[in-house]
Amino acid sequence: MEMRVEKRSTFYVSGYSMETSEETLERDCEMLRGKYEDKLREISPCLYFVAWMSEDNKMIYQLSVETPGETPDGMTRVEIPAGHFAVGVVPKDEPILATWHKFFETVEPSLGVTIDVKYPIHFEYFDENGVCELWSPIEQ
Repeated sequence: MEMRVEKRSTFYVSGYSMETSEETLERDCEMLRGKYEDKLREISPCLYFVAWMSEDNKMIYQLSVETPGETPDGMTRVEIPAGHFAVGVVPKDEPILATWHKFFETVEPSLGVTIDVKYPIHFEYFDENGVCELWSPIEQ
């Protein structure tokens, strides 16, 4: 897996979220994409799957687009705080969930960095060609 470290300023994404679990994550993400991807791609060709834990320890995933201005009607806006991130490119035709597991196992030895477990959000970024990158915050 191709990996790098990148600094990112605060930005905002808006989209549609749902509660999920690791057991149903792939199915739930497919459902979100099927229901909202076309609508979101009318705003931007690049998509984000943003993940965080709720106050009651539930996994929340949101399919989003970057929105520097107002939040589009019916969408939820999430702030992604500025930070340094370990970024891994998902190899073509590899399952994303399995690649997340490999990413967490190899980020420290590959890049010499430690994941920041206190940072609230991790995300997947899909460019206009469908290339997926995994973004996870690192300690500075």
